[in-house]
Amino acid sequence: MSKSLLLISQRPEDQAFAQQVAITAGLTLQTVSNPKEGAEILVNEGATVIFADTSSEEHYHALENAIQSSIGLFSEKINANTTHFISSDDLERVPYLIQSPLFGNFIVRNYGDPKEAGQHYGKIVKASIQERAFGPKFLLKEGTKIQTVKFQVSTQKQDGVEAIKNFLLAAKFQSRMATTIANAVDELLMNAIFDAPVDELGKQVLATTSRSTKIDLQDQHAVEMHVGFDGRYAAITAVDLFGSLDKARLLNFISKIYVEEEYKVRTSIAGAGIGLGTVFRSGGSLFFVSESRVRTEVTVFFMRTSNFREFRDQFRFMSTQFYF
Repeated sequence: MSKSLLLISQRPEDQAFAQQVAITAGLTLQTVSNPKEGAEILVNEGATVIFADTSSEEHYHALENAIQSSIGLFSEKINANTTHFISSDDLERVPYLIQSPLFGNFIVRNYGDPKEAGQHYGKIVKASIQERAFGPKFLLKEGTKIQTVKFQVSTQKQDGVEAIKNFLLAAKFQSRMATTIANAVDELLMNAIFDAPVDELGKQVLATTSRSTKIDLQDQHAVEMHVGFDGRYAAITAVDLFGSLDKARLLNFISKIYVEEEYKVRTSIAGAGIGLGTVFRSGGSLFFVSESRVRTEVTVFFMRTSNFREFRDQFRFMSTQFYF
């Protein structure tokens, strides 16, 4: 059976976006206008990837009810890793999606150019249908050079963050944009160094450790950073070898509501990942890939734009891929 993308939406912009995603990911596109028709396809034919318009709570519950009454929410025919919710609202305005057992991927319908957005997101979808979605080289334009930085001790983190800022300035990102991205990278590295390490029972071992403490990053504590820029998008990935990322805790952090202010790294408490919610609203996209007790990769994407307003309003998504 050929691999397919099922789009459940009446919106022309969703259809244009999904068409390009399908082309980029090597999928055939099938479009239906309502969840009932979509559920019938899932029962009879199945789909590799599902995109669904969930612009309102009514839209979402129609989808959930159609799936529940036909194949069941926990059927092998539907997988949170390959289910993508589309909304015109940001995450804090759609708590019903965060609470869904089907939640895995979230797309904000600010496509700009649907074809360009579809090409970009199509790489995410293509990665998601592989056995494992690890590796940043698949997420940028083919042939993009990916640089790898391996940290020996935690005190090297700040040098790495500064290097990212200089890299972005050299790539013609405006200073304010480069600072926003560098702060996001600081957050990712802190999480990999201090929040990811757990013992055999899954308890964090550095949760109360001061973020200024010098930690040897050897063996399982090893942390890497991958950096790439394809002329349009910058992608920075933080890697840890604990595979301890908890989906429920992550979604709770990301969906927090913040007052309008510039992103600030919180170094005084454990679990500083809560700041990534602000990164998302500052224009960044997030891609979380985690295999339990093996590896976690967290990637932030930012598009280079001509001004900061466009930077904040760029096409955004949050994708999660969890393997157990």
